[in-house]
Amino acid sequence: MAVNLGEVIRPLLDGAKVSLELSILSILLGMAVGLLIAIIEVYGGKILRYIALGYENAIRGVPLLVIYFILYYSIPMMTGFSMDPFTTAVIGLGIRSSAYQSQIFRGAIQAVEEGQIEAALALGMSKWQVIRHIVLPQALRISLPGWMNEYTIVLKDTSIAIAIGVIELTRQARYLVSYYLRPFLFYGMAAFIYLVIVLSIGYLAGYLGKKYQIIGLGGGVTR
Repeated sequence: MAVNLGEVIRPLLDGAKVSLELSILSILLGMAVGLLIAIIEVYGGKILRYIALGYENAIRGVPLLVIYFILYYSIPMMTGFSMDPFTTAVIGLGIRSSAYQSQIFRGAIQAVEEGQIEAALALGMSKWQVIRHIVLPQALRISLPGWMNEYTIVLKDTSIAIAIGVIELTRQARYLVSYYLRPFLFYGMAAFIYLVIVLSIGYLAGYLGKKYQIIGLGGGVTR
């Protein structure tokens, strides 16, 4: 069957839009949870640190697809509460990313000079004021390269959401393949779109990394 590129590019771009929306919401959810976990691991009490480390190790040890199936199939069967595929994908991918982002933020927090913290405490600032006003602003800048790298991983992992029915880029490509029977063409087009987005993010990460670099400090932890 002849392929009209004008007709097939639109669904692929619609799928790319869904993939971007899913990746952005997931990375932000992962950032909120991961940053909290990192703060607890560095500054929390002994019990809280064990809980945070247990969460991090447990989530990192479970495949994303299994997390999706637990959220989308197991929990609704046990509780009667269900979510739509997109929301499930955001939560599942965000939870998985949070376990890796916590490592990035923990490394960045620990990279802040101890002397600054001691000086702030000596000036009468509370522990949480020091974290908020001294540690976090610097840690977020230090973590930027690692965080941007994590985003590219999250973006590529949005393709796994096809398993629970999210109509993202890979699923749109699959629809076109089933209709036109041109797998190399449409999966190749999807791969090209992913590549363009990832390379654009890499360029942006390099630019922001240089712009906001703190002299003498690293860029956190990557995976």
